[in-house]
Amino acid sequence: MYNVSGSVKRYVITIFGFVLSFLCFVDSAYSLTYQSSVGVSFTFNPVIRITVGGDLLINNLTPGNSSDSNVIDVSVTTNASYGYVLSATVGQKNGTDSLVNTSNNTYTFTNLSTTAGSAATLNNFTDNKWGYSYSVDNGTNWISGSVGSTASGYAGLPLDNNNNAEDRGLGGVTLIDTSNPADNKTIKFKIGAKAANTQAAGTYTNTINFYVVANAEPQPVPVACEAGKICYNTNTLDSVQGEMGKQTAGNNEEVMLWAPNFKRSGYGFAGWNTSYDYTGTSYGPSQTITTPSDTSTNGLSLYAIWIPSAGDMQNWTGCSSLASGAVTALKDSRDNDVYAVAKLADGKCWMIENLRLDNTPELSSTNTHNPSLPLTNNTGSTSNHLSATTDPAQTAWCSANSSSCDDQSMLSANNTVSFTNNTSTNYNASSDVYEYGNYFNWYSATGGYGKYGTDYGAGYNAPGDICPAGWHLPKGGDKTQESTNEYWQLIVTGINNGVNPANYNETLPYYNGSTEGANASNALRAYPNNFASSGYVNGASIQHRNARAGYWTASSNNSSQSYSMDFTSDIVVPGTCTDRKYYGRAVRCVAGT
Repeated sequence: MYNVSGSVKRYVITIFGFVLSFLCFVDSAYSLTYQSSVGVSFTFNPVIRITVGGDLLINNLTPGNSSDSNVIDVSVTTNASYGYVLSATVGQKNGTDSLVNTSNNTYTFTNLSTTAGSAATLNNFTDNKWGYSYSVDNGTNWISGSVGSTASGYAGLPLDNNNNAEDRGLGGVTLIDTSNPADNKTIKFKIGAKAANTQAAGTYTNTINFYVVANAEPQPVPVACEAGKICYNTNTLDSVQGEMGKQTAGNNEEVMLWAPNFKRSGYGFAGWNTSYDYTGTSYGPSQTITTPSDTSTNGLSLYAIWIPSAGDMQNWTGCSSLASGAVTALKDSRDNDVYAVAKLADGKCWMIENLRLDNTPELSSTNTHNPSLPLTNNTGSTSNHLSATTDPAQTAWCSANSSSCDDQSMLSANNTVSFTNNTSTNYNASSDVYEYGNYFNWYSATGGYGKYGTDYGAGYNAPGDICPAGWHLPKGGDKTQESTNEYWQLIVTGINNGVNPANYNETLPYYNGSTEGANASNALRAYPNNFASSGYVNGASIQHRNARAGYWTASSNNSSQSYSMDFTSDIVVPGTCTDRKYYGRAVRCVAGT
């Protein structure tokens, strides 16, 4: 009989450690204080285990012939955050890699070659040899060697000869190598052998060891930037660290940073940092900075800040547990896109990336904030999907010269799905950029409520929108609606510390003037607010990217216009600007309804 054992290797991380202090005050006349302290800590092991489906047995091996064993399943179950490696060895700590006769150990089946790619079929085995083979596709194809090998047949297993228990299995052959969390897999495994005519009868045994090792969190490395440039690094922890492009900059120069043109699956983008491990200074996309005094000599490397998804956006209730300024990331389960989310100065949790929802998901009352369904699309028919266009000038968009406009659900696609990492030769900060998101007319932004040609009256806020369930489109309005204007409250609270600006305009409450306006605008674009200069669609083209921005509110002004939050580099109109409902503008969502 041939025995198989399973072995598990786990990594251990410390979550936290702190000290609890207990103070007991007795007679105050003596001012005595007694203190007792106890250390608190614990370790956490991710779930990671191997299940091996029985022993490997060759029951029909006869002298002068070859045969293979029964097939067993080797299954891995895990929630390790960065995947794992499954490997196999033979023997136990400086033992032998041969199958040994239990009655007379001078008789053995020796191991096949362990050289990668040196596969042998059963018909080509030499006398008294044995080897292994495995399948990752339920037995359709059998391979030998390490994961990814194309060699079919059988090969030898490495000897398990590492005396350090913590390092056992490190020299094994790799059967599965995955970087995906919770990636449960099962392979099929078997052995084969050939017996010489003169081989002694008996039972030949050894032990195959399976090890599963959880991958540690990968560590990025700093990337040098050439002199006189700002280098934008994807910081995706890949073997080759990508870059978005290089922006020309000198010493102490005022520069508006670029918005990222790449994404990382399962992560939200939370800004730029001057250090690859996020210990430096953080900036938002489109933020204006003063470059360091050595930029002309050393350049300035900026690294994307990636935040892994911490759960579903739908009906999320975690805002109250976040500290002001804290950043997390959540998944919009309608299309599985992940957005960075921050608790901003107004005490509310905002998406700090523009909404990228396209016309693929079907909207419903359970995955969208109280939509008015079905929507009217650009052909006049109804649907629970947005209607998309890649050409903002097509007649499906209402023309500024039209006397009326049919209700229609429309977005201007910003090609947010097909982006790849740009290089310095093709990056254009004024072109389509992933971080700019998609552009929605007011009818689509309000989930079918924002009808053109209907005057809802002052103070009207659409009761639903395109945000995920449990989130909403920010409210806006004129001076009479300041108390409910969420863009206004964010700017006043976050930039002016609760004090209205001295140069407040009674007619249109914006921040006007070169100093106040520039400071307010840059604060909006700074980390963690991250409002981007994504431009807008005016019915003819997408305009002013990397120079201006327009963000919808849920508030209507009259039959043809609704309120939005607009800014340039030196002026901010916080939710009080009025724009045509057929314009295409960016969308940010706020937690709660």
